[in-house]
Amino acid sequence: MEIYGGYSQTYRPLLFKDLIPSSTFEKIDPKIKDAKGYNAEIGFRGKYRFLQFDITGFLLQYNNRFGTLAFTDAQNNFYTYRTNIGNSLTKGVEIFLQAYWYLNNVNKLTVFNSSAIMDGRYTSGTLKSGNNNINIEGNKIESVPNLISRNGITYQYRKFSISLLHSYTASNYADAFNTELPSRTGAVGLVPSYQVLDVNTTLKINKMLEFKIGINNLMNEKYFSKRPLFYPGPGVWPSDGRNGSVSIFLKL
Repeated sequence: MEIYGGYSQTYRPLLFKDLIPSSTFEKIDPKIKDAKGYNAEIGFRGKYRFLQFDITGFLLQYNNRFGTLAFTDAQNNFYTYRTNIGNSLTKGVEIFLQAYWYLNNVNKLTVFNSSAIMDGRYTSGTLKSGNNNINIEGNKIESVPNLISRNGITYQYRKFSISLLHSYTASNYADAFNTELPSRTGAVGLVPSYQVLDVNTTLKINKMLEFKIGINNLMNEKYFSKRPLFYPGPGVWPSDGRNGSVSIFLKL
């Protein structure tokens, strides 16, 4: 067993497009700063009899996030103002648990769970919405679900194994305003939670030959995971339906 920890700093530099107005109605803050932040974590991992575990707590701070505000000049002309709009903090725990049992000399059962529990929120910030500036302090960060969980079970008999994997992702927001209802373009709105079931089998004939068959999205779940604003266009990224694969491995 061991305890571990880490701390790292990073930054996102301003790009050329961030410093050049895209139109006569846009201005750039002359004091705009590079985005920067840090990631800190501490964890505990090890093995105890049939159980293997790894539990990590983390903090992700993101400062000087880029964004756009709305203002009017002395002549009452509307313009947008690109600047640093606020900071955010994501707190979370990552958990990995795996247990295995040898039922007898030729049968083995393995069960595992890999989950991330997160709470990402804006600790300060204001952002343009139409012609108004909206306070987003306390809002959830876009594309950060509260829970991502992967759970699986594998049964192995001699050189044959079959695995069942269940994946769950909680709902999340597509924008910093935490818009619930989708827009006409679908670019903003709630991204609903979804779950997917996959099955994989492996058969080892010998040291040289191995067969694998997999079926993804076994229940043919209809879902989407993101609402893009730009490429390939506003809307949603739909999921793949039920699909499968067959692989043959030959080692020479």
